[in-house]
Amino acid sequence: MRPRLAAALIAGLALAAGGVSPATAMKKQRPLRSTELPRPRDGNIAVQEELDAARRAGTPAAYDMFLSRHGDHALAAAARRERAAIAAGKPNP
Repeated sequence: MRPRLAAALIAGLALAAGGVSPATAMKKQRPLRSTELPRPRDGNIAVQEELDAARRAGTPAAYDMFLSRHGDHALAAAARRERAAIAAGKPNP
């Protein structure tokens, strides 16, 4: 149901039940904006997904891009080790 329609129905029910003005009923039933927005995404999940993408690509250039964007992240040490192994011609651990 649409939010405005739901609020109007609630306001009408409030009027019929207790004699509350429509404006008052509408104001009380209006949700706060922050409740309508999704919670922000955890940034660590996005960083992990980017490292996974670099692993799938399996190239030093992909790891270089990851490290240029997230060089100070906790996963950067693992990315550096994996990049060094790829550059040395060793299989990815």
